[in-house]
Amino acid sequence: MAHPLFNEIVTAVIDHDPFFRSNMVCAGRQGISGLLQSAYGVHADFLDEYMQINERTSRTTLDHFCQAVMQIYGPEFLRKPTITDIKKLYLHHEKKHGFPGMSGSLDFTDGESFCCSYAFKEQYVRRDHGLNPFILLEAVVSQDLWMCHAFFGVAGWNKDINVLYQSPLFNDLKTGRAPEILFMANGVTYRSGYYFVDGIYPELAPLVKTILEPADDDHKRILYKKKKESARKDVERTFRVLKKK
Repeated sequence: MAHPLFNEIVTAVIDHDPFFRSNMVCAGRQGISGLLQSAYGVHADFLDEYMQINERTSRTTLDHFCQAVMQIYGPEFLRKPTITDIKKLYLHHEKKHGFPGMSGSLDFTDGESFCCSYAFKEQYVRRDHGLNPFILLEAVVSQDLWMCHAFFGVAGWNKDINVLYQSPLFNDLKTGRAPEILFMANGVTYRSGYYFVDGIYPELAPLVKTILEPADDDHKRILYKKKKESARKDVERTFRVLKKK
């Protein structure tokens, strides 16, 4: 994380929660800030051994930090897309990729979990993925790197379909609470948008796959395949940016 962004988050958290404001200890010197845990990104035992912050204080600090982040940034970032947001996504993707009604590209990626405790390590290890534990992130991403859906922290032994069945992406659609945001394509009106996915995903109405092997003289299908795979680069680029950062 860039230093200006980290400092901005630290300032916002300190101003929001007095728990993180440094106090004088009984020895007459300034106490250790609980934000050290966020700066180092380590587990509780590390702080207990090297910084004399006991495990209970460390866990309390983490709870305060998570609550502060959700309260500060939740109304803007940690929310479902509104009807206005979805309409903007429709227009944006139609202008950028030529696909009306496209809500984004759906995919998932993995990231190694360096602080995973030994008690849970086996749940986050898969034989075909090496010996290190890792967690999964499912996301729907737009062309400007906005994750309008993120489902993070799934156990490493899961795969694409298992993660999809656990995620809340289609909960509102299944319960009938999803708003109908109409769009038109080829003279036909549809009630809700769709997501671009790769071939491993199941055959569901909101998921649109590519055409695997179009005929050489079928120029329309070839053009569709080319544009669809180009649009899929949105989510792949976002995952690369995350891992690079």
